[in-house]
Amino acid sequence: MFTESVSRRQFLSAAAIGSAGVAAASVLGGCSPASPAATGAGDGASAVSGAPSFLTAPEPIPAEDIVETFDTQVAIVGGGLAGCCVAASCLDEGLQVFMVEKAEEARAIGLDYGLINPSIIAEKGLEPVSVYEMARDHMEKSCHMCRGDKTYRFMSRSGEAGDWWFNRVEPLGLEPQVIGMRSNSDHYKNNYVVELWHKGVNLATEPDCYAPTAEIIASIHDEVNTAGTYMNNTEAVQLVTAEDGSITGVICNTADGYIQINASKGVVMCAGDYAADPEMLNHYTEWKYDAYSPEFFANYSTGTGDGVKMGLWAGAKVQDAPHPLMIFMAYAYSYLRVNKLGQRYVNEDSGYVGGGNAQLNQPEAISFAIWDDKWREELPAQLPYAGGMSWDQDFRLIDEPWDAEREEMGTWSWETEGGLLVQADTLEDLADQLGMDAEAKATFLQTVERYNQLVDEGDCDFGKRPELMCKIQQAPFYGLKMVVEVALSVAGLETNADSECINEEGKVIPGLFAVGNNAGGLFGVDYNEVTVPGISLGRNVTFGYLLGKHLASK
Repeated sequence: MFTESVSRRQFLSAAAIGSAGVAAASVLGGCSPASPAATGAGDGASAVSGAPSFLTAPEPIPAEDIVETFDTQVAIVGGGLAGCCVAASCLDEGLQVFMVEKAEEARAIGLDYGLINPSIIAEKGLEPVSVYEMARDHMEKSCHMCRGDKTYRFMSRSGEAGDWWFNRVEPLGLEPQVIGMRSNSDHYKNNYVVELWHKGVNLATEPDCYAPTAEIIASIHDEVNTAGTYMNNTEAVQLVTAEDGSITGVICNTADGYIQINASKGVVMCAGDYAADPEMLNHYTEWKYDAYSPEFFANYSTGTGDGVKMGLWAGAKVQDAPHPLMIFMAYAYSYLRVNKLGQRYVNEDSGYVGGGNAQLNQPEAISFAIWDDKWREELPAQLPYAGGMSWDQDFRLIDEPWDAEREEMGTWSWETEGGLLVQADTLEDLADQLGMDAEAKATFLQTVERYNQLVDEGDCDFGKRPELMCKIQQAPFYGLKMVVEVALSVAGLETNADSECINEEGKVIPGLFAVGNNAGGLFGVDYNEVTVPGISLGRNVTFGYLLGKHLASK
């Protein structure tokens, strides 16, 4: 659990400054997956067949090794936010819940709720968005590689789910706030983000952005433990499958031995992502991790894919590869972007997901954002045309103005201290500070000259909108080392709109469900947060809420 005071951008900077090399090593094979004894993985079959070891199911745990058996209605594997959303809905529906969490404390990250037309939008006098248009846009931006039923279910029911969630956490003193970082791009227009904060908190002080999530999780764990059972340090290792193929329970490893939890309504997999498992990451995704500089690429995931593995072993279909990842990048606004060769390589009005993907296709994934001392006037002038995640000001409410001092003191200080943001009185010196060699430096100077020319003539190189084109000519000059970060994998077991897992034949596996990063089907080619910023937490709330109702009806 995160306990330090940290903002969204400080999270990215901290990953780059303190963890990039270590985190990248987990992707590149510097640390091995957990041992078979710990995860229930195969016994080294990959060495014989060439296939990843996790594709081989372990031998069933013998009945005589089970030291205790429990009966419940709903077993939830994973105590993070996804599991807590399911648990809260189940409790509200009067269902008995048994929740297990592998760690001492569940990981608590995330603060942005992407929801379609929750009540607070109307309360703030904002225009609702079209469910139809949002669903169509999400499908188009996913190249129709996500499920249409799940997409429309989310778009049409997430507002209702958000209202339920916000009312549920109100006793903790948390209230929803509409955040101003909405993109006004002609192509990347999206909905507003809602965050939960304690009443009266001064968001300009950049509080710990994950504290509310941690507080919510701890509260729901207490609820589960009062009405049912919550067990931490309890690792789910195998699902229990009946002769007809239905899932009837889950076996977990504890300090006292194996326990079996029989679940009459079903088992819900909410065990987190898999991006910290090198085998799974390399098997299901297609990025060239070995080619990336550890100074510009970091894997911040801690997930080892336990829920996906268990579902796979029980016959569930995994979403077709290649899988999308939640890829973040440093805040670069819409300024000039150059690679390690000093070349411009992208229309900088690409959003942060698209910008991160474009950067990973550059030599060593190295990229710099370049601007000059006119930024105090340029950035607010661009808000009517651009903005959005990784562009606008952290925690800026819709009725607050953009603040240059807050931007400089609250954000840039972190990037400067970490060596990510540098400034110089000449472009030549800036290139030196960014580590460019002589050839790249010469190209860089030509690139800036060309870019300034395009500001006057129109961007005939990449087609960037003129409202976002600003000359780089007034010292001091700034260069930001762009760090791309893998936060999570966001695909998993194929599920329908009711969060039911399906098999390779497309049939529902009775008794097996998945929510959160264990569930596939909502994202296609990448983590499509363009249409709905905050959709990761939004989908946890939505499908967790709906699943509780679905299980109660069974």
